[in-house]
Amino acid sequence: MSVMASWNGKTWGVSPERIAALNGVSASVELDTENSDDKAGSPATKTKALKLQSMSFDFDLAVAVGCDVRGEYESWTALVGQYAPFYLGGTRFGPPNLQLTGVSLGDTTVDNLGRILKGKITISLTEFAEEASSKKATAGSSSGGRSSPAGVSTGVGPRLSAITVGASSSDKAAKKPNNIQLT
Repeated sequence: MSVMASWNGKTWGVSPERIAALNGVSASVELDTENSDDKAGSPATKTKALKLQSMSFDFDLAVAVGCDVRGEYESWTALVGQYAPFYLGGTRFGPPNLQLTGVSLGDTTVDNLGRILKGKITISLTEFAEEASSKKATAGSSSGGRSSPAGVSTGVGPRLSAITVGASSSDKAAKKPNNIQLT
């Protein structure tokens, strides 16, 4: 099977036995800014940090092309909260880890026995930031515990993200006002 994309052991591609192709990928990177009143000489817009990156995509499934639509949807819902790198064309695409934050099933056709014959699954991923997640998520493995596929970059190295940009915890604590009435 020719693999077009993968995330946490899930793959998309086309083979003689199965057709599971992505319809498209949407990704975004945004700057987090704060607007304030323009005071003598201070800028009206202040840059705070990068927002967490997000990505979404959808794919069509049908029994006629070798897919169990209901089973695939249920397997995705079991992965909500897990994170792993996303690979597109054999190369990591986006931040080092993306957390599955949403799964939806739509555009379904159901037969008279209640079987889902075809449908569209939409996936929402958000950059995984350990501090923002309160360490509740579980790490996934894009290859079931094996090393990354041959020729695939693991993306190890310095990178700015929404977590690494901004004031440190000690800077924030130093700027907090003390309320004497509470002591």
